[in-house]
Amino acid sequence: MMAQQIDLEAPRTPPPPRPTLLNYLRSAVAIPLIYLYTIIMGSLSLTLSLYDPNGRRQHWCARTWCRMIARTAGARVRVHGAEQIVAGASYVFLSSHQSYMDIPAMLGYLPAQLRIAAKKSLFRIPFMGWHLTRAGHIPIDRSSTQNAVTSLQKSASYLHDGICVFIFPEGTRSRDGYLHSFKKGGFRLALQAGVPIIPVTILGSRQILPPDSIIFRPGAIDMYVDAPVPTDGLTEADLEGLMQTVWDSIARHFESLI
Repeated sequence: MMAQQIDLEAPRTPPPPRPTLLNYLRSAVAIPLIYLYTIIMGSLSLTLSLYDPNGRRQHWCARTWCRMIARTAGARVRVHGAEQIVAGASYVFLSSHQSYMDIPAMLGYLPAQLRIAAKKSLFRIPFMGWHLTRAGHIPIDRSSTQNAVTSLQKSASYLHDGICVFIFPEGTRSRDGYLHSFKKGGFRLALQAGVPIIPVTILGSRQILPPDSIIFRPGAIDMYVDAPVPTDGLTEADLEGLMQTVWDSIARHFESLI
């Protein structure tokens, strides 16, 4: 199945469970706590940014913040294949995306110095947006395809000395649970920077926090890290094949749920 021609035969995660009264009560406590975590860790990150030009200490703040969110939401994050990540190497991580909980899972539990490529509007949120800007994360301007491509091309300069970029190549969360077609920007970034791509599959996040919901359902998030896909020597002519390889790698984990 070609990566740019995904239909209803594409693999799909199960629908989320209906929330219980206990889920509503837990969320009523969790949401204010998450706002509090954001203010505290955002303030600490901004302070550290005065002495941290490469963003590594700020990454520690983000990692701690994400783990606090996951635990408060009742998410048990399990990473499979972390040994694929070589310490000190730079990668482009390309991941499936079905929930806002994907970001705490990746930033909080992947053993890498990650910088996210995220929609520009997130950078306007107080504390979180200030942290994203100061820590060197990458705002993606989605007002046009060309602007989005230009934003990603600028991020190629980040990929050195163990700094990695992670991107959701579907472009946005899958609201129906299907694995959708991939956009080319993240793949072109990897080609331009000459770094490997690591496919990541996140399963279970949609069951904990579905799209268009603020009610947490406790459960497990399983994050599968596949072997790096090299890009050395590849050109634009190889782009479709590269996209297919990564899509197939992620789809394989979706199909394991069937």
